[in-house]
Amino acid sequence: MKAIVFYDSMGGNTRKLAEKILEVIRKNGLACDMVKLEEDTELDFLDYDVVFLGSPAIEWLPTASMMAFLKRKLKDYRLKGEIPSAAIAHRDGHVAVCFSTNCGAHIGIDEALPATQWMASFLSHIGYKVVDQIHLPGEMRNFGQGADWMTDQTFEDLNTLGVYGDIRGRPNAEDLAELERRVQGVLNSALA
Repeated sequence: MKAIVFYDSMGGNTRKLAEKILEVIRKNGLACDMVKLEEDTELDFLDYDVVFLGSPAIEWLPTASMMAFLKRKLKDYRLKGEIPSAAIAHRDGHVAVCFSTNCGAHIGIDEALPATQWMASFLSHIGYKVVDQIHLPGEMRNFGQGADWMTDQTFEDLNTLGVYGDIRGRPNAEDLAELERRVQGVLNSALA
């Protein structure tokens, strides 16, 4: 059985989750690759039995670069005849988990649900059975988004007064322990 942790990360929150997932998979004795999305990334999901796919939730969706990559892969699989144009059954033994970090300041987990569901739809289209979607809070950092309206105070408020409460420093050790528990559960089922 071969696994991959494929992710995008902007400020390191989603990378923390990817690193913890990799650690848990390797503790279970599985071969696992970890790949961060870059401009020149090439990979074949179908080479893997277990896929962990992650992205920060940016305006309720995966990053634009993750969405573009997955759309390109779906088109490639269709053109190569790897997936039928209509309904597809799950490939035997192929399971996946989608994971996301989000600041959730306004509506909590509901800010991340569309992002993981979008990624899950891609994985389902190529034949994976998506067995979990994991959403964890992550401290919001300034990448120049909302430059016309976000101030230092806005960031402070988003990180301290939102639905999740104070998310500075998250994902934290408690979040990573919860992630480990859930990943172990997925692996227990996959290895059974």
